[in-house]
Amino acid sequence: MSFEKVKEIIVDTISCDEEKITFEAKLQDDLGIDSLDAMELSMALEENYSITIDEDALKGFVTVGNIVEYIDKAVA
Repeated sequence: MSFEKVKEIIVDTISCDEEKITFEAKLQDDLGIDSLDAMELSMALEENYSITIDEDALKGFVTVGNIVEYIDKAVA
């Protein structure tokens, strides 16, 4: 599972409190990620994992867990 790496990327990209980032944390409600943050995070994830995240998948990211599950499938 890539949770720890995703957590690290979120902290580096949007500078939120690391302790708030849990598998169940909601990106918008709990972490305060807005659309610009989401784009920056998407680009950082794509670069880090050498993948492409399509817009539909990006819209489906509600929790940190959604990102981790997507990454795990994409790099499997």
